Amino acid sequence: MNLHVFKNLGVVVLCMLFVNCDLNEDPVECPSPLTGDLLETEVTLVGTWKIIGITADTEVDISNDSEDNPSTDIYNQSSDCSKDAFYTFNENRTYTYNTGTQTDGCTKNTTSGTWQLNQKDLLLVVSCGSNVYDVSFNEDDSQFSYTLSLDVQEVNGVLTSARITFTFSKEEN
Repeated sequence: MNLHVFKNLGVVVLCMLFVNCDLNEDPVECPSPLTGDLLETEVTLVGTWKIIGITADTEVDISNDSEDNPSTDIYNQSSDCSKDAFYTFNENRTYTYNTGTQTDGCTKNTTSGTWQLNQKDLLLVVSCGSNVYDVSFNEDDSQFSYTLSLDVQEVNGVLTSARITFTFSKEEN
């Protein structure tokens, strides 16, 4: 599969954390880990969430199947390794983002940090960076989604700019 952007979703998250860094600024001030009790509105996020959908606002062809078959459904074109992605949000404000950990033959990656949900803004603090995702939940709070503007490398090598929506579903305990 020639989809470098989605080969490891964890890498995307880490890279985005450093987009706003300027090497000429001194000193670098890293965000403090998030602490404190959860608000009632944050409790719904506690648990493990598996990726169940990746869609684009424009058709792309990322499947190496020798056919010209672009689609907005990136998830169905993705490898099993790309579909092996989970967030786990804990009551103590820590989180992990795991990719490739439950599928044989995948590159395993774990990112961890702290989190906070303020209405629809999900703030993730990791290492010396942070990122805010504008999340939306479905009616029964069993799924959440966020959208990012990314460049997708298609199977033919062309980079296509698209708005990509990632959807996660809460796993049963």
